Amino acid sequence: MSSSGSKFYLLFSLFITFVVIGGFALHWSFNPSALDRVTMWIGLHGAFSTAWYLLLINQIRLSSIGKYSAHKALGKFSVFIVIGILVTGSVMVFEFYHRMAGFGVFNPEDAQARIRAGSFLGGVFLQWLIFLILYVLGILNIKNQAHHKRFMIAAAIQMMPEGLNRAVHILTLPNYSMYIFMSLIYAVLIVYDLKAKKRLYVSTFSSVVLFCVLVLAMNTLFKSQAWGDFAVKVITGL
Repeated sequence: MSSSGSKFYLLFSLFITFVVIGGFALHWSFNPSALDRVTMWIGLHGAFSTAWYLLLINQIRLSSIGKYSAHKALGKFSVFIVIGILVTGSVMVFEFYHRMAGFGVFNPEDAQARIRAGSFLGGVFLQWLIFLILYVLGILNIKNQAHHKRFMIAAAIQMMPEGLNRAVHILTLPNYSMYIFMSLIYAVLIVYDLKAKKRLYVSTFSSVVLFCVLVLAMNTLFKSQAWGDFAVKVITGL
């Protein structure tokens, strides 16, 4: 990796991490009572997610200074981290759904509440599914540094809504602001590919396509009554 490329990706990953952690910090600073609702599973999910971003930053650093053996050895921990993110996140969502159902926000007897629940559940689990797909693509392209790096960074971008949506809420910005911000993040990668490499990598392009699938689904399918009814039926049956 060239020195300029190393610097770009290191700064880029630092910025992504700052936005995600900053979103949570902003949320808790304005709503300190929210810390009282942090369960063991939320804490574990946060720990695994933070570990993912810190590992990404360190892996880029190790690659940039040519320490490929250490990069490969540490990379094996990513499997454990990804499994941890998905397992703890699933339990966390299950707990959150039932808490919101108890408050009436996701009341399974109310049609509009089922739409709200379906929108939440669909968005979260599709986001994690795409995260997993990008991670697996990164692993499958481990011998191709250009694609491996771009898929792993895209996986990190895919997890940004967890912190970004909290910042959007605190700043009272429109919900679509999150989509705009993430689109700009991807635009930076595209511009870098075109300017520095004189091409658009298929790994970057496919990551953008998967992000567009998420945005489309969240604003069409996941807002439908049929999906809401289905999602609530599934989660209440667990």
